[in-house]
Amino acid sequence: MGILAAIAVNLIGGIVLYGTGGLLAPIVAPLLGFSSAGIAAGSVAAAAQAYYGNLVAGSIISQLTAAAMVAPTP
Repeated sequence: MGILAAIAVNLIGGIVLYGTGGLLAPIVAPLLGFSSAGIAAGSVAAAAQAYYGNLVAGSIISQLTAAAMVAPTP
């Protein structure tokens, strides 16, 4: 599931971040498993992060994490 989760997060996250200028990030990020407390255990985002391991600053996953931590998401 790791590679499929990584593809899904990068594809959807890329569209949200770059296609909409990040306007939909507070809405879509929680659906992928990003929250104000970080990445939720057992979520698609957690599987993608587990697949990648250490992430580079500025990556799609780190940008979605930052967007979710700023926005008031559950």
